[in-house]
Amino acid sequence: MKLASLFSGIGAFEKALTRLGVTYELVNYCEKDNHVSKTYMVVHDVDKSLNLGDIVKVDASELPRTLI
Repeated sequence: MKLASLFSGIGAFEKALTRLGVTYELVNYCEKDNHVSKTYMVVHDVDKSLNLGDIVKVDASELPRTLI
């Protein structure tokens, strides 16, 4: 399953999926708070480049077609 996490916070939903044994591919996440985003990156071992930042500023035309 491909996952785009919106209003991500520290990624509790993603952590729940992992604990339940659900396999997923994180495509992007949205977290505008820089400190929270850093925590998300550490907890989920992902790169900052996956963060789309403030969801209000996301341009849907730039998202991968698999997410639209």
